[in-house]
Amino acid sequence: MKNKLMSLCLAVSILSGCLWGCAAPSGTAGGSTGEQQTKSKTQEEKQQEGPMGRYAESSISISLEEGETAADIIQTGDQVLELYTVKDKKASRYIWTGEKWEKQDNSLLEGLEFPYGTLHMIWGEDKNRYVLYQGGDDYKTYMMKLTEGQEPMMLLDPVFSVKNDQGYYDVRPDFAAVSEEGLIFLSHSRVTDVYTPEGELVLSLPQQWSSMEWKGTGLLKGNRYITYSESSYISYDISGMSASAKEEIPFQSPDFDMWAPMASDGSGGIYIANPRGIHHMNQGGSLWETVADGTLNSLSLPSANLRKLFAGNQNDFYVWMSQDDKEELKHYTYDPQRPSVPTQTLTVYGLNLEQTDTIHQAASMFQLEHPDVRVELIDGQITSGSTTVSDTIRALNTELLGGNGADLLVLDGLPAESYIEKGILEDMKDFLSPMIASGELTEQVSKPYTEESGSIYQIPTRMTLLAAYGDSQAAASLVSMEAMRAYQEDPSHLPLRPKTNYESLLRQILMLRYDEVVDMRTGKPYPDKIKELLETVKVLGEANGAKSAFDKSEDGGRGNVYNLMPGLDGLLGSEYSRVDQGMSAVAIDKIDGMYNILLPLAVQRKHGFTMENVNASYLPSGTMGINQACQNKEMAREFILFVLGRDVQSKDLSDGLPVNTLAVRDWVDREDNKDTSVAVSGDDGYELTGSWPTKEERQLVFDVAAKADHPIRMDRVLTDIIINETKGYFEGRLSLEQAAQNAQNKAMLYFSE
Repeated sequence: MKNKLMSLCLAVSILSGCLWGCAAPSGTAGGSTGEQQTKSKTQEEKQQEGPMGRYAESSISISLEEGETAADIIQTGDQVLELYTVKDKKASRYIWTGEKWEKQDNSLLEGLEFPYGTLHMIWGEDKNRYVLYQGGDDYKTYMMKLTEGQEPMMLLDPVFSVKNDQGYYDVRPDFAAVSEEGLIFLSHSRVTDVYTPEGELVLSLPQQWSSMEWKGTGLLKGNRYITYSESSYISYDISGMSASAKEEIPFQSPDFDMWAPMASDGSGGIYIANPRGIHHMNQGGSLWETVADGTLNSLSLPSANLRKLFAGNQNDFYVWMSQDDKEELKHYTYDPQRPSVPTQTLTVYGLNLEQTDTIHQAASMFQLEHPDVRVELIDGQITSGSTTVSDTIRALNTELLGGNGADLLVLDGLPAESYIEKGILEDMKDFLSPMIASGELTEQVSKPYTEESGSIYQIPTRMTLLAAYGDSQAAASLVSMEAMRAYQEDPSHLPLRPKTNYESLLRQILMLRYDEVVDMRTGKPYPDKIKELLETVKVLGEANGAKSAFDKSEDGGRGNVYNLMPGLDGLLGSEYSRVDQGMSAVAIDKIDGMYNILLPLAVQRKHGFTMENVNASYLPSGTMGINQACQNKEMAREFILFVLGRDVQSKDLSDGLPVNTLAVRDWVDREDNKDTSVAVSGDDGYELTGSWPTKEERQLVFDVAAKADHPIRMDRVLTDIIINETKGYFEGRLSLEQAAQNAQNKAMLYFSE
């Protein structure tokens, strides 16, 4: 991700005090009157009084020929960047001149073939180039030393040739480096093994295992080798050839740093790049310094895969990142004339923004187009600390009713209908109408959110399709609670729902039949419907073996799986294995991206199942509205159009399907992941392999999604009331009638407030 060199940012202390309130615009809208020019000049003078200087981002494109892939980038000892590509199993080398990528006559890899289109280059401390790659039918690893004018020299072949009892190669490196003395460092699994060029193992350095994918996290500089443990980076002093870590360096961000690319500062310190920015740590230090704020550039894009970080020779940085089918090198240079902190702030509040990657993606992209604007994302769950969701919403309501609050609201889990009644939300019909009229905004989101008056106060920015496959009779029974009970009461039928705890099962059925339980005009539960809901859950639970809580030893150690609490709707990510193995009659999957349908499609192909929508329903997400009290409504409107626009919606972030018809076309046509596959296996011998969906299958997903025109809008507080007040029924402490009445009474109290 990123790093920093100079201790410029007194911006950091200012950023820590960012606004929570409604953001007022700074600057003027432009114009030619003397008064406006005077105001503009005064504003510029005020900006000059504030801290100046921050890193600016520019893009260096990596243009590839048809069939050519970017395999790796390295930085040589004189800080020249070299790009290595593969086409038709042959490699090419390019050098960045400062203006363009210049192809070299000699790749240094002549005579080698790269059948899988991948290779990993190393610039050794001994000032030599090395390459690691996989070849043959069995993915064996090869390592070559590369020298101008000479044939590649094979290294460590005996090490890479050893297989385990399962027939797999023991050593498959995920990182490698070469010391000044020619010692070879191979990171794999839970160790970094150090070999002589002749293949003698001289040292094993313990580390944390992450995955089998090649990583940018690791560094060998002089006698210092850095890898990571579970909660920190660890530094080894290899001068004494000791396997004891000399130093622990705390992660800058535990969520990202195990995969954060790393670079040397040339003085014993390190840089890392993560979605929060480029950060620097001095040797022997304990505090990270943020050099470049990642929230103001492409580093924070959820769609970006940060692959490598390089420090330039003018306090500048390069980050190689991948997005969709695009490879780019981002260049970060210090601009002393740019305000350290953007002059305008647009605030966005949501209960759980950490899980809405589309909003994060839009915020980053919006800031790139508007360098003078900071989009501040406020996660209510984080800022509220340990308070309950009800308390968080109550505090928010007080703030909004007082004419305060964020500029934009992500309304998922919030009482949107109440906000509309109280005049808190702005009518968005005027600026959304062109998108609706042109058909760019899908009717399935625009129509349900258009009031009888024609007003639009809220609009989803993503939709999650509820897809069912399996026994067609079971799928048909999902139409009502009565039909579910009737299906399940037939002893010849498999369980309608997979085995789980009663709370998750209750959440599932409440979500599926929410409109049957709750009057959507008032938001209040219908009389006696909570009782019927509990009866239905009990029937389904007795069929699948549900309990309030399971011992972890249940079914050979699956108790912890049954005890999982997936979230508001109670559904796991996918139920493909349950229906595949005959454990339940029908699978209900939440389809929010192409990556999570590979295995469900494999099961559908295997059994001849047909994917169908559940009750023409979908789960809306990232539903946005504008705070009526916002002082910068033009910018707020622009941001909503930006989120709904093709550029943002075309990104598959696995947090929902697009609601933009042009983006739907992009999703269907995209072929950059056609070689993607996934395989799973279990201790019980279960195995399944899924491949990337064909274009026809991708189109099928959107054909099914197009029929889903009914959003399921659950009141989070009401849902929690029903769950908490009826728990005693499933634990045997309350009668059916008492549990249902408790929930009804508590719900009425909630609405009276």
